[in-house]
Amino acid sequence: MEFTRSGRLRASGRRWTGWGLAVEAGAIVWAVLAKGENRHTAYLLVAIAALAVFAGIRELRRAARPFTLRIDEQGVTLVDGGLGWGQIEGVALYYRPTDLADSDPRTTAPPPPHLHVFPGEDAELPGLRASVTSGRRVYDVADAAELDQGVGELIEALSRYAGPRFEGAPYGLRRAVAPGPVTLQGPGFGALTDAAGSPRSAEVPAVAARTFTARRNTGVRLLLALALAVAGTVATIPLFDGGVPWGPEQTSALAPLGAMLGWCLSVMSFRKWVRPLRLRIGPDGLAVQNFAAPEVAIRWDQVVAVTVSRRPGATDKHPWLLLWPVPGHSFDLPHDFTDGHRTYSLVELRRLRDGDGVERAARYFAGSRYAEPA
Repeated sequence: MEFTRSGRLRASGRRWTGWGLAVEAGAIVWAVLAKGENRHTAYLLVAIAALAVFAGIRELRRAARPFTLRIDEQGVTLVDGGLGWGQIEGVALYYRPTDLADSDPRTTAPPPPHLHVFPGEDAELPGLRASVTSGRRVYDVADAAELDQGVGELIEALSRYAGPRFEGAPYGLRRAVAPGPVTLQGPGFGALTDAAGSPRSAEVPAVAARTFTARRNTGVRLLLALALAVAGTVATIPLFDGGVPWGPEQTSALAPLGAMLGWCLSVMSFRKWVRPLRLRIGPDGLAVQNFAAPEVAIRWDQVVAVTVSRRPGATDKHPWLLLWPVPGHSFDLPHDFTDGHRTYSLVELRRLRDGDGVERAARYFAGSRYAEPA
């Protein structure tokens, strides 16, 4: 499967150049007609438009350079040469921190990733300069945002030809070995399933799923919040007639404050009571629900790796259930990025009843997809 980038780069270059020239012309006319401080603003606009024109010209020059990326059963090939799969340790779709700085980490559609190729020992990819990431040599082969064919076709090609070399989770997780008979693990937990016909794979469907619920009783919290709201409201009503419902006049202001606080807590508690925190782990996959979103079901064939560990970037050490999806799959859940890979922090274990049992259930049902934290 071949990938090009001239189409998108050419379109981007023309857009930057066209708009830059239009703004440049308008800014020059403004600078000629303006006086005083307005002329300085016009000069600044001229400079900004010039930068846009230069950016467009740069994109057009890049589009004119020969570029072809081919991913097939032979390996990864560029214009100047390529690497066979025997020379490649792994490939990954890497989300760079610089690309994520201006994006919302809670959206389900992060900016397009870069294609990274990790060569084997002494292997070189002609035409590109290698860098070092997390102690591994890596080639930044292409920005998926620039490819004419899009991210979907890139994922399809890598899934078809890279096999277990296609890393969908942080590299350090590949040291994990799940209990029971499983297939051979590759870097990044690529394309893993339980061994067909093994006693473990035959046993799992007969085992009932485990369901974990919230540790705190949301119904009791709702009743307490409603009691505070009603008491505050009843105590506030006499204030509209100029009376003091109870106690010193200075403390009468606590009644409306209590009413507002009680109704706010009631709304929040009602949402949590209607849609309580719940985690289900079973032979078909797992499902998570909280008050902020409806239940999201995730099949095991949509999962590259799952583990119980500290949340990425968090300062506290409380364990979470973490999940790395198969590239191309996304879920309507908050996520972070670990080592360039999208990571879903599903639930904090201390918020669940019998939270200590989550790790055992995840190990059992996830099979070869369960990973020890690096």
